[in-house]
Amino acid sequence: MARDPLPTRIGRWLRLGPMYLAIRYGDRSARRFAPTRHPETAMAPGVSLIIPDRGTPDLLGPTLASAATALASISEPTQLIVVVNGGDRADYQALIAAHPLVHWQFHPQPLGFNGAIEAGLRDVRHDWTYLLNSDMRLAPEAIAALLPYRDASVFSLTSQIFFADANRRREETGWSDFHVHGARPVMFERTPEASDFARGCLYGGGGSALFQTALLRRYARESRGFSPFYFEDTDWGVRAWEDDRECVFVPASHAVHEHRGTVRRFYDPAEVERVFDRNALLFELRHRFTDLDGKRALIHLSAQPEATQRELCTIANAWQVAQRRRHATTMRREGLDLTASTHRWYAPAVLRGARPTLLMVSPFAVFPPAHGGARRIAELAQRLATRFDLMLLSDERSAHSLASEAGFAAFRSVHLVQGRSDRAGETQSLQARLHSHANAALRAELRRLQRVHRPDAVQIEFMEAALLAEERIGTRPFVLDLHDVYLDGGDSDAEQRRALGAFDRLLVCSNEDASWLDPLRATLVPNAAQDRMDAYQPSADTPELLFMGPFRYAPNVDGLRAFLSQVWPALRARHPALTLTVLAGDGAAADLRREPALAPAGVTVIDRFVDPAPYLARATLTLNPQREIRGSALKVAESLLAGRVCVSTEAGARGYGADSGPGLVRVADVAAMGDAIDALLRDRTRRHAIEAAGVDVRRRLGWAHSVDALCAVYRDLGLKYSAAETGHA
Repeated sequence: MARDPLPTRIGRWLRLGPMYLAIRYGDRSARRFAPTRHPETAMAPGVSLIIPDRGTPDLLGPTLASAATALASISEPTQLIVVVNGGDRADYQALIAAHPLVHWQFHPQPLGFNGAIEAGLRDVRHDWTYLLNSDMRLAPEAIAALLPYRDASVFSLTSQIFFADANRRREETGWSDFHVHGARPVMFERTPEASDFARGCLYGGGGSALFQTALLRRYARESRGFSPFYFEDTDWGVRAWEDDRECVFVPASHAVHEHRGTVRRFYDPAEVERVFDRNALLFELRHRFTDLDGKRALIHLSAQPEATQRELCTIANAWQVAQRRRHATTMRREGLDLTASTHRWYAPAVLRGARPTLLMVSPFAVFPPAHGGARRIAELAQRLATRFDLMLLSDERSAHSLASEAGFAAFRSVHLVQGRSDRAGETQSLQARLHSHANAALRAELRRLQRVHRPDAVQIEFMEAALLAEERIGTRPFVLDLHDVYLDGGDSDAEQRRALGAFDRLLVCSNEDASWLDPLRATLVPNAAQDRMDAYQPSADTPELLFMGPFRYAPNVDGLRAFLSQVWPALRARHPALTLTVLAGDGAAADLRREPALAPAGVTVIDRFVDPAPYLARATLTLNPQREIRGSALKVAESLLAGRVCVSTEAGARGYGADSGPGLVRVADVAAMGDAIDALLRDRTRRHAIEAAGVDVRRRLGWAHSVDALCAVYRDLGLKYSAAETGHA
């Protein structure tokens, strides 16, 4: 293939040179700059609404009417601005007369989307601004539904979009996301799930979203290179994430789009396509979603139409690419993961600031609570939520689902990552777990949440995540909730003690665990249970045993295996109708495939998360055959406060003293469980008398006692809350 003449090649290189240098500068200088930090600012009540319009008075009438109604439904000061650009004022006289409170701007020349927004912002007088397309209709409560979510940490709040044609496929919903295809990030909008929870999104759509005015002014000013249309609002949203602000999609706020395509009324389809491709490339050059470095970008730019090259490679665009790319690269090195933007849940922010903020961090999935540690976190959080403003950061994102949302209600926001590299069923040493569980994704998000939300304290769950204390920012207290204490005089003790020493307080589940920590001081926050004694009914004579033992906790599988081999055959020979139900939790099906002997005749393994209440109601007895644990087993307290006798090994009863009542029947080991179970199955009168005694241990084994102990720790650390909010003196 013949090469272009030398003058042509020189001209092209001169044209593309500024952009090439900008990309090189942005990539190479990032490590020398700290991420930008923006102080929080107080925001006054009030909402401005801007409608940009280009010669569409026929569409604008219904839009104005819906906007006026939506603004009238809120009790704050409001302002409605219409920016007519490229239209004749005479065409709008009827609308001007019908809407005398509207502030009108008329510009004879088309300004493009970004230019129209900049023009409107010059007259905005409130701290929050809603941008509304001229062919969009707001529901009466659309703006009111957004206001409770305003916060200094939030840049945009987006309404859910519906099409006027209900039969049309919903490719536009407001819930924005992206995937990478080749050298370009591809934007798309997710179909909202059957939930009213506000969710994170990549960016707020410029036609139906509420924005922080101050940030919007800056972002609009610095995104002029995208004119006349496309990718401006995407650029704003990604900049917000890179500036430690968040974008939120609020499905309860509704807008209806007529979708008549204003852009295509004024531009040739080929030109629309060219501008779209140009701006997609500019967006990538500014934000570095892909591996399009300086050399690759130069090759890519060389293949673009000459008009695209000229428009992209201006000095102004090159300067913005250098600045934005430098900051974007820095933030990605800080660990910013934009693929996680939609994996965030938000509650209304109206109470923020009234109570201390506590960030809870777990390396394991918490909701639905499929294991004892998750149950502890869930029960404590439910009760702490009356005293603290709670946030949750959790790994194992893929283990959460819509079923998790019931638990998320206790938190002001939930942030999920997928950072673990170990595989299900893989056995790791404690040293390996300390590093794999405190992984890069969890560390980066912990740093980000401290910067963005500034919690008053951070509570790390599980010893496996103890190294996360290395990510502490500032002097806020870090507390470690030790579900298990692994100190045993072995090789890992030195590393464990170094990690433990980084925390301001240590929490333990049992006095036995506390004794391992000496000389480090620990506070006992005992495991407990939900009190079901008000619904107590005596156990039936049908012999049914229950083991609440999720398989993801190895001591449960080990204990069950020992029980089935040492006790079950003889016990079933004495009681042929005897059954055993095992609540093994999510993922147990794989264990059963590997080891079918875990479910012999008479044994039913439930391999999903279930509410234990109906199983406890049907059970004659519960059992706990664990042979070696740390911490304490919640299943014991769950059984006793449901009015069911629990036959447990001494190891399984760890953490429960003599004051746990007669409902906890202790035996030396698994082999000794058979006779104890047989005797209780045969003697209904004795069994029922023991069951009823659960009433006597309600206060000692209920969660209120544990929460009071935990709150005392935070009071000692200086976190203050109103006693009137707690229901406690």
